[in-house]
Order: sequence, then structure tokens, then C-alpha cells
Amino acid sequence: MKLMSKFLYSLKQGIKGVFHNKTMSFISIISVTASLIILGIVLTIVLNINQFIKVTKDEINEVRVSVESNIEDDARIELKSNISKLNGVKNVEYRTKETSFKDLKKSWGEDAYLLEGVNNPLDDYYVVTIDSPNNIKNISNKILKLDGANDVKYAQDVMKNFLSISDTITKFGTVFIVLLLLICLVIISNTIKSRVYSKKEEIQIIKYVGASNGFVIAPFIVEGFIIGIIGSVLAIGSCIGMYGYILEKITTIISSVMGNIVLPLTSVYIYLIATLLVTGISVGILGSVVSVKRHLKV
Repeated sequence: MKLMSKFLYSLKQGIKGVFHNKTMSFISIISVTASLIILGIVLTIVLNINQFIKVTKDEINEVRVSVESNIEDDARIELKSNISKLNGVKNVEYRTKETSFKDLKKSWGEDAYLLEGVNNPLDDYYVVTIDSPNNIKNISNKILKLDGANDVKYAQDVMKNFLSISDTITKFGTVFIVLLLLICLVIISNTIKSRVYSKKEEIQIIKYVGASNGFVIAPFIVEGFIIGIIGSVLAIGSCIGMYGYILEKITTIISSVMGNIVLPLTSVYIYLIATLLVTGISVGILGSVVSVKRHLKV
């Protein structure tokens, strides 16, 4: 019963503290929300980058070898045999230009009618799977020297550039988030500090009658918790709303061109809720603890 009374007292005082200085509390909540929204954006980017790598990891190790037009069947079979003999080649699969053109039409979905009557511009080619991305350039150069090989294409350079850009975004986003969270800590700390000074005499009386430091500090932790959780909820709602809106706008393009590279909202919102909620509450409580520890001198 006594423990419940202490809890209710701390809860009541914490809620009262949030509304005691509305301006500072509002600034704290907005700061936490803004920081967590940026964290949510970076998180969704990282999750989708991982999905992209997962979906395209096999294609990274693939080389497309265009076959010369009007090549004889014997020469084509010999080309496949020579490619298969190269060290580092795991598999060689032949695909005709007719099959590729049908796949292209299928990927265009409702817009496939635009390709009707168009002469097939594609070539017959071999899909060569390499054991490691590090060997692609060397093997590609060897394939180009073989009779019957017209051209060699692979996505390694594109992938490297993509990963480089995504790595830069992740690093910049991480640094920016850390700075914003530090700013949040300072703002929340100042908010709590002003509350501590306004209640200094009351705190002195409470401590004189035997109240523990934990009992005195608890309301301020509750105040920081409330600020953190409000900021988290606002950020979660904003991030989920933005992601769902953007996803809805580009669904047609994604489904027809990129397949399942972009994660659906159902696969993202759990990570957003867990990460933003924990981070927001932690920042709120930590800001309170830092303020009370440094300025609660009674």
C-alpha cells in the first residue's frame, strides 16, 4: 500500500511537472519528436538497403554474356563449355532473346501493350554465376577473349556505388541523430532543472522529514518519461504515416520494375515502434537523471 502511494505521488507530480512549464515541455517534446523522426527515416533506409542486398545478392555475382548474332549451335555450345572451364565459374545458363523479351513484357504489367509490334532488340545470352564478386572483373575479361562472346555486363560497379552512397547516408544520419539526441538531453535537462529549482523549498522539507533521494528523484524521472513517450508516439505516427504514403505512391513502379526490393509497411512498423519508443523513453529518463544528479543540491 505504501509503495502504491509513493508510485501515485510520483506519477501525479511528474504529470504536474510536464504542465508546470508548458513552453519548455513543448520544446522538449518537439525536439525529441524531430530527432526520432530522423532516426526513423535512417532506420527505414537501412532496412531497405538490407532488403535490397538480400534480394540482389545473387545478381551481384552474375555476369551476362551476350552471344554473337547468327552464331552456330556448335559454336554456342563450345562457348558455354569454355566459360564453364574458367576457374571461379559456378554455373552457366543459356537464355534466348525471345524468353528475355517475354519476361520484359511481363515486368511492364499493364503497360506491356507498349511493346507490341516492337522488334526484339535483345540478344541471346549466358548467365554466368561467379563464386565471388572479387573475381568478376578478371573472369569477365577472360570471357571477352572467347570466340562467340559479343559483350559482357555485370552490376558490380553499380552495386559498389550504391553501397558507398548508402554507407555515407547511414554514417551522416547516425552522426546527425547523435547530435540531435544530445541537444534533446540538454533541453530536457534544462526543463527538469527549472522544475527542481521551483520546488527547492518543498524538496528540502520532504528530505528533512526523512524522504529518500529515490523518492525525491522519482517525480522528475516520471516527467522525463512522459516527455520521452509523447515524443516517441508522435514520431512513430509520423514515420509510419510518411512511409505508408510514399510506399503507396510508388507501389506501381516498385511492383513492375523492382519486385520485392522495397519492404512493405508491415515489415517496417515493428522496428520503428520498438526503436523509437525505447530511444525516446531512454532519452527522456536520462535527461531527467542528468539534471537531478547535477542540480538537486538541497
